[in-house]
Amino acid sequence: MAKRTKSTPADFTVTELKAMLAAKTRIDDLESQRAALQKDLARVEKELAVLLRGAVAGTSNRKKAGRKKAAKKAPKRPAKKTAAKAAPKRGRPKKAAGAKGRAKKAGAAATKRGTTKPAPTIESVVVDVIKANGGEMSFKDIYATIQKKKLVKTKATNFDNVLRRTISTSGKIKRAGRGVYRV
Repeated sequence: MAKRTKSTPADFTVTELKAMLAAKTRIDDLESQRAALQKDLARVEKELAVLLRGAVAGTSNRKKAGRKKAAKKAPKRPAKKTAAKAAPKRGRPKKAAGAKGRAKKAGAAATKRGTTKPAPTIESVVVDVIKANGGEMSFKDIYATIQKKKLVKTKATNFDNVLRRTISTSGKIKRAGRGVYRV
């Protein structure tokens, strides 16, 4: 085996030395760019981790709104007669028989005006609209008529979805074709 000798700068030509020097400066530039990019990447990953932690924690750790489930009650036992006063019960106290309480708003309005008529259902309004139109109507026409004449008072953001659901589940309204209904 031939012995390797160590190369010295004197062994290279000028053009080889210039090429090596250019490569060295390019390597230094690329390494500094890599360091800057790694620093930026670390900053971005840290910020992303904070945001994801907050988003995941906000959805999974948050308790759902609503009533708490009541603890299971123990079976009632006959009360022991003691001289001590019983602890007050939780919740709204029951009204005494014949006591006049605060009337409900609808009841109060009914007594002022007389009798109130219940609001018609969406299904009954649709049946009336179809009958008034001759027996068959397209969904778009039904929707437009209800909106134009303000036949239904609703708080729904997408009333057309409510109307579609009502029509599809109704026993009184039948499908005559695609998007066409009859009574």
